[in-house]
Order: sequence, then C-alpha cells, then structure tokens
Amino acid sequence: MELKIGMLLDAFYPTDIRVYKEATALIQAGYEVHLLCKRRKGEQTYEEVDRLKVHRINAGKSNMAKGIVDVITAINFVNPFFRKALPDFITSNEINVLHIHDLPLFKTGFEMKHKYNLKLVADFHENYPEALKVWFTWKKNKLLRLKNSLFFSYNRWKSYETFAIKKADYLIAVVEEMKNRIVDQNICDETKIFVVTNTEEKSFANSPIDTNIYGLKDEYIITYTGNIGPHRGIDTAIKAMTYLKDKPEIKLYIVGSGSKSVMEKLHTLIKENAVSDQVKMMGYQPFSRFFSFMKMANVNTIPHHSNDHTDNTVPHKLFQAMMTGKPLLVSSSRSLKRIVEATGSGLVFEAGNARDFASKVTMLYTNQQLSGQLGSNGLQATLKGSCHWENTAKKLQALYHDIQSCPG
Repeated sequence: MELKIGMLLDAFYPTDIRVYKEATALIQAGYEVHLLCKRRKGEQTYEEVDRLKVHRINAGKSNMAKGIVDVITAINFVNPFFRKALPDFITSNEINVLHIHDLPLFKTGFEMKHKYNLKLVADFHENYPEALKVWFTWKKNKLLRLKNSLFFSYNRWKSYETFAIKKADYLIAVVEEMKNRIVDQNICDETKIFVVTNTEEKSFANSPIDTNIYGLKDEYIITYTGNIGPHRGIDTAIKAMTYLKDKPEIKLYIVGSGSKSVMEKLHTLIKENAVSDQVKMMGYQPFSRFFSFMKMANVNTIPHHSNDHTDNTVPHKLFQAMMTGKPLLVSSSRSLKRIVEATGSGLVFEAGNARDFASKVTMLYTNQQLSGQLGSNGLQATLKGSCHWENTAKKLQALYHDIQSCPG
C-alpha cells in the first residue's frame, strides 16, 4: 500500500517544531505528506514548505475567535471548520492515513475513518487532560474561569482521551512516561504505542552564536528559555534568587513570554521577593537567538513543577540545552529527572523547592570542574549518543513501516 499521509494540526504552520521534524522525517522516508492547519491573515491557502504540502483553512484567526471555536469544539469534541474541510482534503489528495496532532482534533478525524477507510495515528504531544488543570491556574478573569470549568474540565477531557486511545489504530507518545501511564491504565495494548520524543537535530549544535547576547557583563548566568506558564516552575526559580542575594553576580535570565496574566504573576513575584536586580525578563525572542542564549549562559534551567502533566512530557529545550555543552539544572519532574540522570548532563532539584534550587546553583557556581563535566556529558549524549532526532526519527519511520506492511 502506498501511503499518503494527512496530518491535522489545530494551529498555524510553520510554527510547530515537532510537526516540522516529524513531517520531514516521513518525507525523507519517501512518503507524501500533507498538512491541514489553520490560516493566519496574509498566509496562502496552499503552499509547499520544505516539501511538506501545507493546506490552510480559516478556523479562528484571532485569540477571541479561537476561544469561541474552542468552546464550540469542546461541546462535542468536533471542530466544525476542520470537519467541513476534511472530505475534500482526503479525497483530493488520496489520503489513507490521518496523523492527528494532539487530542483536540482526534474525534474530528475519527468521523472520517470508516467513510474513507483510513488508518488513524493519534500523536499525543502531552497529557492534555492534566494540562488543562495547570494551564489556567493563574487566570483571574471570572468569565474565563467559568468557561474553563464548564468546557475544559479534567473529567470531560480524560473521558475523551480514553475514547481516542481506544479508537486510534496507532498512538505516538512523546515520552516513555506517557506510554507507561497509558499502559498502566489498561486502556490499550502497548504494542500499538510508539514513543517519539522531542530530541533535536544534530545541526542545532552548529547554530550561529551571538557571543554578546547578554552584553559585556561579569555575571554568572542561569537561563530559562521558551514559553512561560504556571506549570513551567519559573516562580520557583524567581523565589530561589532570594537565597542567592549574597552572590549578586548570579543572575536569572527569563527568555520568553506567556499570557498577560502569567507575565503579571511573574512581575509580581519579582517585586514581592525583592529580586529585581537579580532577575532579568527578556520577553519574546525569535527562535534563531535561543542557541546563543543557551550557549552563553553558565547554566540552563528547566524548573517544571512536578504533576501528571509535566511528568508525562518533555520539552525540546532539554535536548537543545544539552547540545550547548552547558550543565542543566532541572526539577524532579519524572521525565526530566530520568533523562538528566541517565545522561549525567546536569543536577536535579526537588520540584517546587526554591531553597534546593538555590543550593544546586551554588554547587555548580563553586565547582567549575563539575559544571564542565556535566556539560560535556550532555554534549556527548546528544551528538555521539542516542539523544538526537536522527535516531528518534527512525522510530517514527518504523511506525509507518508497520502501517504500510499491515493489510486493510
């Protein structure tokens, strides 16, 4: 059977690094891959992006429109815009496998399964029901909190996730912990679950470096890069700086942004803990600068809180930071702890414990030999070991080899 893969993404493209890497890996393996995604103002309805055939539909261009569509979708878990577009997308491109990125669009794709004789691949980027518990914890707007409690409650989405796990032909879990969670719940046979984690391409280590990214300062720099939300543990890192006031040269740089309520929360924490001299908020930065921020730091931190969301996913920046050759400081969130300890690429602090975070910073600050060894271990694991995308891509390609070999 010649496979023609139709990916579904309830977001804009190109912005999703996981979708890009997966699509590229499948194209390199000889498959024809199409992507149905949302369209921003000014974007073409169809174009090829690095050989990926991108089809865009109008399905909520603004945050307000997206919020309305999300509520409509959450009523019966079917997105009306994608449902309308899918029949033509499937027939015109002769799609025989739907690869559905994350939980929200699964049922929309499932509606097409039997009519068009499709195989369904559910790609779980994260533990979505648990994520809904933590994403909105810093929201103050009462109307938003009511909407979330009605339409985005854990129990509704957990039941929906169970439905998706049972109905999918194949599952992709983002990390081993995610696979183990599903297996432990006895929802499905583990043989249909493939782990495709968020490793990085080796070429990331050759990214251009701006050696003056922080300016000419005599500082010991701890850096967090990426999206910011309540589950990311940035609040722990900020509070930890209160235990490092006797070392004013140690600075925490926060590179990235979040929602208005999230950023207000962080600025309030900085003020309440009187650490404005030690914590630098860099705001949104283009991805092209991330390697420089990581490479020119002394320590890269991923201080996630430990919960059933963060324990069952892993961020791209873990492996990206390892490729800079600098030590990591991560929380005891299960997946982070396992990978960092297995590779010897950093230190682990107790999630949510600001004092322990500060203690581990001091350990790295006062022991250059330890820091150098940890950084070297991370570089070795990603460039010479197995923790790189070139290795991970083979697992995704193996899944599709299974599909191609399976009749019916």
